[in-house]
Amino acid sequence: MAEDTRQDKRAGGGGFSALTEHGTNGMARTSGKAGASKKLVIKNFKDRPKLAENYTEDTWLKLRDAVGAIQNSTSIQYNLEELYQAVENLCSYKVSPTLYKQLRQVCEDHVRAQIQQFREYPSF
Repeated sequence: MAEDTRQDKRAGGGGFSALTEHGTNGMARTSGKAGASKKLVIKNFKDRPKLAENYTEDTWLKLRDAVGAIQNSTSIQYNLEELYQAVENLCSYKVSPTLYKQLRQVCEDHVRAQIQQFREYPSF
């Protein structure tokens, strides 16, 4: 019995408890020894963040300019990581069908212009 009371005093007071105390920031702390591990609780967003009103249009203009620069062998004014992230963001917000149609149209227009250029070239 005396041994039990000594263990209780070393454990921090009135008895051993395996229960956790929850702080206001969602972090749980285990009672007991100073070197005890902490448990971090991560909660999901309740609502998905909304895109800015003109984000889709502004992003499309960036992408269109970049594709045009590639087609014309000129330098791209945006870095590739930024363009990749923009496409990823649009796809995660279910804008991919529209984006696909727009990109396809830009590519078709470029090919048509190139074909027209070859048709106008005089043959020997």
